Amino acid sequence: MSLAAELDTFEEVRLPPKMVGLFDGEYRFRGAKGGRGSGKTRGFALMTAVKGYIYGNEGRQGQILCAREHLNSIDESSLTEVKMAIQEHPFLLDYYEIGEKYIRSKDGRIEYVFTGLRRNLNSIKSKARLLLCWVDEAEAVPESAWRILIPTVREDNSEIWVSWNPEVKASATDNRFIKNPSDDMRIITMNFRDNPWFPAVLEADRLNDMVKRPDTYEHIWEGAYLEYAEGAYYIDELRKAKEEKRIGKVPYDTAMAVTTSWDLGMGDSTAIWFTQQVGQEVRVIDYYENDGVALDHYVKVLQDKPYIYDNHILPHDVKVRELGTGKSRLEVLGTLGLKHITVCGMVGVDDGIQAARALINRCWFDEEKTAKGLDCLRQYRREYNDKTQAWHNRPLHDWCSHAADAFRYRAVGYRRTTGWGKPIRRNLKGIA
Repeated sequence: MSLAAELDTFEEVRLPPKMVGLFDGEYRFRGAKGGRGSGKTRGFALMTAVKGYIYGNEGRQGQILCAREHLNSIDESSLTEVKMAIQEHPFLLDYYEIGEKYIRSKDGRIEYVFTGLRRNLNSIKSKARLLLCWVDEAEAVPESAWRILIPTVREDNSEIWVSWNPEVKASATDNRFIKNPSDDMRIITMNFRDNPWFPAVLEADRLNDMVKRPDTYEHIWEGAYLEYAEGAYYIDELRKAKEEKRIGKVPYDTAMAVTTSWDLGMGDSTAIWFTQQVGQEVRVIDYYENDGVALDHYVKVLQDKPYIYDNHILPHDVKVRELGTGKSRLEVLGTLGLKHITVCGMVGVDDGIQAARALINRCWFDEEKTAKGLDCLRQYRREYNDKTQAWHNRPLHDWCSHAADAFRYRAVGYRRTTGWGKPIRRNLKGIA
């Protein structure tokens, strides 16, 4: 019997009709994407408790994992949502024991676990007998986390549920569940109009956003990809590039050298831009980003591309020696065959952002090959203080930062390299 059919036996359980259909049939993955006020988070919180109740009454024993990308404390988890769902349903309240920091069945069969995926990957591997995993706010979960999480949820008939508001067309979550879905996935789109209990207070907020915040309305309320974030540094420059049709098809000029600029992640993403300088015109022909892989992976990526390289711009901290090996990443890249390296000098972030703004005004972007990088530049923004309701004079460090930093290094580092628009040196590849 499918979970949707079993819901008929629980008359007090209320779900948006569209969400009931999500639980029909046998699927390994179930997901709901969309905007604010759809009821998807509350619905998933409730259904984890219902599913745990069913598991326990079937005699099964194990854990329900509730995960998010970042989780610095239990207060940032889905604990409160699940508690509220249980407390609103007497049969669940009778089944579960709820403490300040925990939820478990009174018979000890089912236990909730709450964790963050970005920095707790090793602890996820050790989770025992995961019957169900719900990943909320899953938009920015990296591919490395999905690769570890999915095989960890391996009990018979175990499931993984995912809820998110899409932001980036090329995010790992979007690629896995939207662009490349498998037959064992059931994914739906839910927005405010799919929630029959959409509250009046949110309707007032929605109408206000429609008038006063048209740039973000579609993303917040309709589940559309976010084109420009509030507080974005490069919004004017990128809008101008779009209006002037400098975002489109930009072919690789085989007569000109390629310069790369890198941001090297420590335990997270590494980003690389590929550009060609033709006079005062900068052609941004490619972008690559990955995480959870060693430096030799990135050198191999460069080798496999058809480009002839003239220079590689790396951040100043590439010279720092690592405790484990005693070698710097600059030395490691050199031993891997990367040649013609320029280490970018230390330039203040504000000065670097100004340089990047000036650079964007001279750039032509290949829309397809740099799609992920462009999304990052569009959403690279100031940090916002919710308490003071004011913008900080510093960037928010999130999934956009790596691409934005690598682009900034291109802006401040290129003048120290080979000059403007240098023709290709046919005897050099830039790597061994």
